[in-house]
Amino acid sequence: MMKHMTQFRILLGLCSLLFVRGFVSSAGNPSLGLKEDLPSFSFRYAEQPFDTIRADWSFTRQQKSLDDNRLQQIIFFSDPKTPLLVKCDIIEYPRFSAKEWLVWFTNHGSEDSGIIDEIRCLNLRMAASPSDAFILHFALGDHNSADSFAPQSKELRTGEKVVFSPRAGRSSDPYLPFFNVQGKEGGMIIAIGWSGQWQAEFERNSDGTLSIRAGLQTAHFKLHPGETIRVPRIVILEWKGDDPLKGNNLLRQFMLSHVFPRRKNELVLPPICGSVAETDPDGTYEGPHVRVMPFYARCGIEVFWSDMDPQQWYPRGFPEGTGTWEPDLAKYPRGLKPIGDAARAAWIGYLLWFEPERVQPDTRISNEHPEFLLARNGTKQLFALNNPAARKWLTDYIDVQVTAAQLDWMRWDFNIEPLDFWRQNETPNRQGMVEIGYIMGLYAMWEDLQNRHPGLIIDNCASGGRRIDIDSCRYGLPLWHSDMQCFGPKADAEQLQNAGLFRWVPLHGCAAFGLEPSYAFRSAMTPGNILVPGISIPDSEQAIKQTVAVYQKVRPYMLGDFYPLFPHKPDNNLWFGYQFHRNDKDAGIAILFRREKNPEPEKAVALKGLLPEVTYEVSFEGSEDRQVIKGKELADFKVQIPDAPGSVIVFYQKKDG
Repeated sequence: MMKHMTQFRILLGLCSLLFVRGFVSSAGNPSLGLKEDLPSFSFRYAEQPFDTIRADWSFTRQQKSLDDNRLQQIIFFSDPKTPLLVKCDIIEYPRFSAKEWLVWFTNHGSEDSGIIDEIRCLNLRMAASPSDAFILHFALGDHNSADSFAPQSKELRTGEKVVFSPRAGRSSDPYLPFFNVQGKEGGMIIAIGWSGQWQAEFERNSDGTLSIRAGLQTAHFKLHPGETIRVPRIVILEWKGDDPLKGNNLLRQFMLSHVFPRRKNELVLPPICGSVAETDPDGTYEGPHVRVMPFYARCGIEVFWSDMDPQQWYPRGFPEGTGTWEPDLAKYPRGLKPIGDAARAAWIGYLLWFEPERVQPDTRISNEHPEFLLARNGTKQLFALNNPAARKWLTDYIDVQVTAAQLDWMRWDFNIEPLDFWRQNETPNRQGMVEIGYIMGLYAMWEDLQNRHPGLIIDNCASGGRRIDIDSCRYGLPLWHSDMQCFGPKADAEQLQNAGLFRWVPLHGCAAFGLEPSYAFRSAMTPGNILVPGISIPDSEQAIKQTVAVYQKVRPYMLGDFYPLFPHKPDNNLWFGYQFHRNDKDAGIAILFRREKNPEPEKAVALKGLLPEVTYEVSFEGSEDRQVIKGKELADFKVQIPDAPGSVIVFYQKKDG
């Protein structure tokens, strides 16, 4: 067992509510037996809590080391009276004091199972007295505004219960499915891996203990013979100390190491993207697309971005055309292959927009395969990813264009709320099963496409950032984290969105309405963005190259720990900014903004994570100025920004010798 906890040791007892021994060192923990040293989940089977009947079930365990950083256990419970098999796949990450688990249910018999309900993939109780404080840190989801991903904190008081769930079936609308429970000397990060309708509850009991439950919001079903389902994944990371950002930064590093996708064992970063809206005189896009590729390659652009608008590469445009995934020959008379060929020749990637799950009337799918659609209030519009035959047909259909275009990125949008479609198609004894099949089908389709095209990454978009969770991040990155940017630049709001999401999700992007060194560009800057001004104009070549050079400088630091340097506020008379610190390099950056109405050209900034007696060299982007400063002085470091609005990027590194 891991030995890093000083606040409390979480004894995660399988399918039971074990009390956490509060505020003791790991050395004080009792030796745990086989069945206690496991994650805590619960459910009811045939109206009986599993905790009361599991002693009668057969129990087996397999365990192995996956590599130097991961230990796996697979636990099986089998009901001797019915054909239900429960499997819990557990992976421990000792370096991160982390554990994740995923529970599966299988009916391996010839008759229906009993009713399974009240599934809590996480169900534990943390010991404390009523006088002990628990603070819950969480974040809003995407709201297409400055409020998107805004950090929230709430003290959990005795007798109080707070419940979180998505609004209508998309996992990060209106909350991110990430939580940080802070106690006296440490805490626990909880991440829910489910791109549908999860639910999380935090209840402070009258005796001071804290109950935490998370799982499916709706589950009341029997399994048919041969059916296997999974439920939400749970990831828990323990952290110690008095700063909750330690937990957030542990999560960031965990996701970079074990969640986000890789190509050839290299972490995939948000790319620097360019796009063009121009057509040739005949209204076609092929010429402008093909001709811009060498220019982009010369400038350092990494991916050619073709979105739903303005290109609208499919017939009838957006949204009327979603459901016909074939090139509009009036715009692309030779299809998508010439675009893909040109991108390959220039050694840059190709990203193309799709919205596979929403099907509009009078499109190919709605006309030819209405049986593949789920209805809401009598209107068929959502593709039934829970139907394996339908999903295979859709995968094959879309894959024709993925293959022709030789895509590196598949921009997967989702502009429809699925919850009512799921619920209206579920019967009383199969509540939750359409949703479960749908989410499993979504993951299966992503996996199938990625298996067919190694290196293909999903750009996970859902009306912006409304389906961000730890499982969707296993397949791709949210390269357009909010549709707020559909309506033009809002620099101060973009700063806030980045500052909120960076606390939890280290890799993401959106539009950048400007080039280096503009206030607009730096406000939007993430490890990679879609550069939306007219950057195909040759006159902008030097500015694009300068922008790309800044990306290359800041990217390595953005993979470090994140620290907000000012209160998370939208007022335009403030300074704002944040810092990224690489502990392994003892170096980092601070990106600082003086907003339009701020009267102060100089501000003291307290940089985080530095060693007080170490000497650092400090520099500023675009300036030859260098300063040599002790770490303790950087805790009260005066920075000047002469213009309002204005910005500065501060670099620091440990000075050799």
